[in-house]
Amino acid sequence: MNIKTLVFSLLAAGIATSAYAVDIQRWQTDAGTQIVLVERHELPIVDYAVVFKGAGSTAEPEGKSDIASSTAAMMLRGTADLNEEQFMEKATDLSTHMEGSSSPEYSMMSFRSLSRADALDETAKLFGQAVSAPRFDAAVLTRLQNQAVVSLKQSQAYPGYLTQREYTRLNYGSHPYGKSANRSEQSIRAVQLGDIEQFHRQYYAQDNAIVLLVGDVNREGAEKLVRQTLGQLPAHAARHAATPPVNVEGGKVRRLPFAHSEQASIKIGLPVLKYDDPDYFPLMVGNYVLGAGGFDSRLMKVLRDKHGYTYGATSSFVAYEQKGPFTISFTTKRENSEKALQAAQQVLAAFVAEGPTAEELKQAQDNMTGSFPLNFDSNAKLIHMLVGVAVHNRPNDWLDTYPAKIRAVTAEDVRRAWQKHIQPKQMNVVVTGGVSSSK
Repeated sequence: MNIKTLVFSLLAAGIATSAYAVDIQRWQTDAGTQIVLVERHELPIVDYAVVFKGAGSTAEPEGKSDIASSTAAMMLRGTADLNEEQFMEKATDLSTHMEGSSSPEYSMMSFRSLSRADALDETAKLFGQAVSAPRFDAAVLTRLQNQAVVSLKQSQAYPGYLTQREYTRLNYGSHPYGKSANRSEQSIRAVQLGDIEQFHRQYYAQDNAIVLLVGDVNREGAEKLVRQTLGQLPAHAARHAATPPVNVEGGKVRRLPFAHSEQASIKIGLPVLKYDDPDYFPLMVGNYVLGAGGFDSRLMKVLRDKHGYTYGATSSFVAYEQKGPFTISFTTKRENSEKALQAAQQVLAAFVAEGPTAEELKQAQDNMTGSFPLNFDSNAKLIHMLVGVAVHNRPNDWLDTYPAKIRAVTAEDVRRAWQKHIQPKQMNVVVTGGVSSSK
């Protein structure tokens, strides 16, 4: 069996967990890099990710879009010594998979490799070159921008995209979290190679890096990998962007015309949740009952089962450093848009007033805790969970104690938390393509 075949078979196999317990090791280097390690020696695979705090879209200058995502993507398309084709060929020869991505508050780069010493050393060396000495090629940037513009134009043909854009504008206005709503062909093409290079110099450093490792590696090996991958970066970031508080303004309604669809797209919500909010668990349990619990949720029972307004309605929370959005989302036939909107608002108001029933609470807790191990039944999934633990500075036992904290939530806890954070009449509303916005 060759290396590539072995890698793919191992990745397909995944890593199962039979218990909640996740043994997290956590420490900090002299340069300020945080390291989070979970050893899993069942398979000869190492998953490695590095998060650069502050290197997200909120740090992009006004009028210029995709700098964060373009920087992360271009870093894996060549080094000072290797052009894009040469870099890709070497990564293929090593049977490694590398990715770069960004979020509002950070960027992340990752790789997956065999743990065999020669393969891991060469992969770490290549990755380190990409991180510290990337080849920012003008032709690559132009290609990425062309792809982004095509994707943007395609997205604008869908009412759901227009709804999300306007919803973000209502919720965040001029706040950095609202920058995605101002993304345009002009703002994408306004980015120059110098902007990418400056962004890399400002935010890619050892003291704002969080390294997450899962797999067949011990602490000594983890420290070696960090030296190999980050050792050539500057010790200190030139900038440490702090996200300002969100000035919440609710009660706004927007009805956008869209003549080319029989379906209306609707969103209801408001900025609500910080990742360190003490009501995190009551809000999450309540959200399962309201709209995250699939066919068992209240929104689905009323909007789909009772009225037939939609195939699916959901609710969600996104937790940020500052207030992330609470959102109810669904589509419905154009002629039902106002009736469906009113029904969803009524469901929300009733839930906030009453809280969950004992049966709803138990079902939510059973399902949330029962499915929880599936969130880290592979290295890649656990990496994702560890990002939340590390970036949000949660304790090492956060994954272990999660089920107990869900179980500890009472119906009164949910009712109190939702009444504190959710004011149904203050929700922002966007309807795209509805009966009153069709002309």
